[in-house]
Amino acid sequence: MMTLPGAGRAPVEGRSRFVFVLEQTLGQVAHTRNLERALAEEGSIDPTVIHLLYREASGLRALMPGLRTWTFEASLGARTALQRRLRNGPIDAAFIHTQVASLLSTHLMSSVPTIVSMDATPVNFDQQGEPYGHRRNLQIVESLKSRLNQRPFNQAAGLVTWCRWAAASLINDYGVDEARIRVIPPGVDVGLFRPPERPIDETRRPARVLFVGGQFERKGGDDLLEAMRRLGPRAELDVVTGGETIRVPEGVTVRVHRGLSPQSPDLIRLYHAADIFALPSRGDCMPQAVAEGLASGLPVVATNIGAIPEMVSDRVNGYLVPPRDPRALGLALDALVADPRRRAAFGRWSRVFAEQEHDASKNNRAIFALMRTVSRAHQPAAAS
Repeated sequence: MMTLPGAGRAPVEGRSRFVFVLEQTLGQVAHTRNLERALAEEGSIDPTVIHLLYREASGLRALMPGLRTWTFEASLGARTALQRRLRNGPIDAAFIHTQVASLLSTHLMSSVPTIVSMDATPVNFDQQGEPYGHRRNLQIVESLKSRLNQRPFNQAAGLVTWCRWAAASLINDYGVDEARIRVIPPGVDVGLFRPPERPIDETRRPARVLFVGGQFERKGGDDLLEAMRRLGPRAELDVVTGGETIRVPEGVTVRVHRGLSPQSPDLIRLYHAADIFALPSRGDCMPQAVAEGLASGLPVVATNIGAIPEMVSDRVNGYLVPPRDPRALGLALDALVADPRRRAAFGRWSRVFAEQEHDASKNNRAIFALMRTVSRAHQPAAAS
């Protein structure tokens, strides 16, 4: 369930004792790597990083409704790890991502100032959940779920959301004071994904389209394959995905890449070789692959769902299309394939957006600064 680098280590005098509890599901893995890289560069923090590794419930818990969910596994793992860390000495502040992992640790938040971070609220996820296989429960269960999530939202010293979409939900759906919320996208390593020089070549064919999505169907992979038929030999598709079966339509050139880990050299080479990044998700929150496309200086074609419109400005750095609409997707791709100068202009804006809003190093330093603030605010109460 977890690893605890740094746990049990003697504290370093004068350094902030911060603990980071981080889910390792979906896009959270790249977020963790970026945060750990920022911690390695930060000399004023003595960190403990706890990885919550996804696993199915086992034993008796697997037979009991409510105890066989990832929510229970993650929140129990977080509480157990935090209690174990506290036995080794005091903590100046804690950071828990996501709120799913914070549900059973609210009793610790009175003694340990805690930032709770999330890419989406439960209400946000309900809105996007169908393609994930998520279904709303009976109203009585939904009311209980809302009250359960309200506790860490109320108890936390501060809340971090990856996007304005989630921040608005905290305010409107959970009554959280806007002053307690900071919008800090997880970002990407903008140095690692720095784009190569892409000469504008009006004669170059075919254009290369890149898709990166572990869950091929949910990320709109089938819609993209259908849209690619419109482009014929003028474009080729690179697909980075998991183990789902991919049925390639006749006349579409596709290269499938499996087993590529986040931020791996092979993955970065694919971003650098691409001309267009496409992620027509059917359900999503704030996909980090889009942020990697921005940092790589690529025009982005994506769907207008979740927080994606905060990353892609229609007709500025890409195109937004409705989900499950291969025709609209094909028209957007066609416009970019046919116009290398437009691709270059959109790509420059993507890189600007990445540097301004999605620089992981800068954004993680903002998280560290927020943790110092809540730690200092907690000290007088601790001393009284």
